[in-house]
Amino acid sequence: MICLNCGKAIDDDLKVCPFCGNLIEADDKAPSYTAGRSRDLPDTDPAPDPDDGQDYFDENPVYPEPRKPRGKLAMPSNTAALALSAVACVLSLACLLTLVSLRRTLREQSNVLTGSVAEVRNAVNAVNDRLYEMDDTLARVQSEAYNQLASQSIAITKDITPLTGPVEADKYNRMFIINARGNLSVNSSFDWQKYNESTGGWVSVVFTGDATTNEEYGLRLENSYDRTEETYTSVLWANGIKPAASGTYRCVITDATGITKTSAEATVSVF
Repeated sequence: MICLNCGKAIDDDLKVCPFCGNLIEADDKAPSYTAGRSRDLPDTDPAPDPDDGQDYFDENPVYPEPRKPRGKLAMPSNTAALALSAVACVLSLACLLTLVSLRRTLREQSNVLTGSVAEVRNAVNAVNDRLYEMDDTLARVQSEAYNQLASQSIAITKDITPLTGPVEADKYNRMFIINARGNLSVNSSFDWQKYNESTGGWVSVVFTGDATTNEEYGLRLENSYDRTEETYTSVLWANGIKPAASGTYRCVITDATGITKTSAEATVSVF
């Protein structure tokens, strides 16, 4: 038979070609010649010369088409995979650049927004400061206007004067005197107040009237009106004064229209 790999004539019972080492399988066996006679020739043909047949195959060797190795798959083309990888790399790079640009833009916008917020805050603080100044100015103007109105309505001609020394307990004498002019009333215009150290405020201790007393402190109030002088007089008496009466006093004068004016402050000490 003929080796399909190298074209050499080999024995029919061989499994491996002695010339090229090709493995001979059952279905690969080529037609063989016995006694130099072809199987395809009829028996009536004269037997050819064995040497001539061998020379024919030597001069015209048959080279069968090489067989593809069995059990192996053809490798697919890598062009598409490379193209997809390149596209993926380009898209990834584009996304990365976009993210970097977006981050920079957000940082810049954040800085701008922070600066704008700071400017707005400063502007608001400036407006608040200005409003506080205006409130203080308005309060001062109102106070001055009220004091002027009170001065026009109420004139204190004799104010409280501090005592020169302490007052003896259970003593009876005049302590503080106020003379005032205006649209006042003997029974409703004079309110004597004492400063409360614990609360930090003023408390009425002797209410207005022509003869009003405070038994707790041992005080008495006496108001009068001089028609000739058109002057009101309010006197705070020590009426058996008690040690609890020690402290600071003032008188709040109120006219008929509700305008008030406050006297000076004076202190008394009782022993």
